[in-house]
Amino acid sequence: MRVRLSFSVKINFILGLGLAILVAVGTLAYRSIDELVDASRYEGAALIQIGRLEAFMAQVKRIESAQRKYLLTGASGDLSIYRAARLEAGMDIRGMAGVVETLDQRRILRELESLAEERMRRLDTTADVRARLGLDAATRLISASAAESMNREMDSLADQFRARTLRSLRVRQEDTTLSAGTTGFLIAWGIVFALTLLVWAMVVIHRHQARRRAAEEALRASETQLRLITDAVPALIGYADRDGRMQFHNKPFERWLARPAERLHGFTLRNLLGPETYDRIEPHIAHVLGGQPAQFEFPFSSDGDRAAYFSAQLVPREDVQGRVIGFYLLITDITALKEVDRMKSEFVSTVSHELRTPLTSIRGSLGLIAAGVTGALPEKARQLVAIAVENCERLVRLVNDILDTERMASGKMDMKFEVIELGKLVARSIVANEGFAAMHGARVRFDAGQQPQRVRVDQDRLVQVVINLLSNACKFSAPGGQVDVAIIRRDKWARLSVSDNGPGVPVNFRAQLFERFARSDSSDARRAGGTGLGLSICRGIIERLGGRIAFEERPGGGSTFYFEIPIAEQA
Repeated sequence: MRVRLSFSVKINFILGLGLAILVAVGTLAYRSIDELVDASRYEGAALIQIGRLEAFMAQVKRIESAQRKYLLTGASGDLSIYRAARLEAGMDIRGMAGVVETLDQRRILRELESLAEERMRRLDTTADVRARLGLDAATRLISASAAESMNREMDSLADQFRARTLRSLRVRQEDTTLSAGTTGFLIAWGIVFALTLLVWAMVVIHRHQARRRAAEEALRASETQLRLITDAVPALIGYADRDGRMQFHNKPFERWLARPAERLHGFTLRNLLGPETYDRIEPHIAHVLGGQPAQFEFPFSSDGDRAAYFSAQLVPREDVQGRVIGFYLLITDITALKEVDRMKSEFVSTVSHELRTPLTSIRGSLGLIAAGVTGALPEKARQLVAIAVENCERLVRLVNDILDTERMASGKMDMKFEVIELGKLVARSIVANEGFAAMHGARVRFDAGQQPQRVRVDQDRLVQVVINLLSNACKFSAPGGQVDVAIIRRDKWARLSVSDNGPGVPVNFRAQLFERFARSDSSDARRAGGTGLGLSICRGIIERLGGRIAFEERPGGGSTFYFEIPIAEQA
């Protein structure tokens, strides 16, 4: 599999390799210069050593000449000259022994120094005899052959030292020349390789810039196309950062707020919508900044116009680390839908009110007939009246549910709050529902908890919720099944749960479970009957009481419906 390296990896590799080559070339150049300096220093030192040796040998010759002159003349002045020259002898050769490099050179210098000292002692002895006993006694001590032998040996040692020094200097020069040539070769190839890397880097950069220009052009084309699409959509589309500042918007946004683009981009939603509208939607913005989508409706008016209604959907945007960095906005005008819904609600409410009176009268009349007030009925007539009474009751319940739904939708449902004990209210509701439970063959078990929980609610409305949950659990429980009712405290909330052992809620129905007229298409739901308004009414009542209602699957089968409301001291 072929691996494609990114631009940054390629450039970093090239720069790193080039830096390594520069360091290597610099090191080689430094070493070459250092070797040349050492060679030059060694050459100077060698020449100085040879010069000092030549000076020493010349000094020995001068001492011999001064000694011979003194032996011939016997003058005290010549003796002084000899002694002065004698004092200087040996100084140079002793200093040379500490600077030579090879052991062979040190050996030669030691032998030369030993011969020179022996030679000087003999010269001193002869000079002393000449000073004390005269020329004849000194002449008898002089051995020409011994002196010549020592001089030849000293000259031989001097030649050896000179030859070895020059040979060592020549070897050092050859090594330096070879090293300099090798270093020059490496530096030349290093420069060639560095130039190659430079050309490669230029090619990589050129290709990257070409791809970048192509990507930028494609991005501009995509942005233009996206702008055309969003401008044509009959909805408000925008994007705001985490601080609520608009970073993108379409044309309908400008028309809605009557602002040009430069007065929209970078402005906060509080500034654009006004403090009153923003305070109304701020909890939803906080929700979406927490990482969860939000959907809500809100009214908005500008410049004293009539308020229009809008539906907003907020979707969080996350970075690669999963942090929310902003959110998308999709806002649609639902004023016309609200007006249609209002007209429908008024119509339904009017029809329901108009139906309630005759239905109540019919139910009362049928109830009297079924009770035998008008006399005993034949069996077939009694059965028909019983069916009519049952269906009349269903119609009354339907009308009442519709009216309750409309009251909650319009915000006209009155609540009479008082502090009560939740367990007692639930116990009364269970007693009131015993006949219904027996009819469906269900048993109700109630666990009120260890401590009573006091809540501030509207008793009648909360009883309506509890009975609705109980009746649903009884209807969907298997024959002979058990319905479990329990009250527990969860932090600052009192929680009532109603669990059944029925078939559970279908997965595809859970999203609209608490919506109006929501009914599952399963055979169990159809057999149980109902208007589809009960859970919607329960949710509206619980929310008006400051609580929340939901459901969850029950382990082992069945469902658990529960609601939570604040306890009294927190209400």
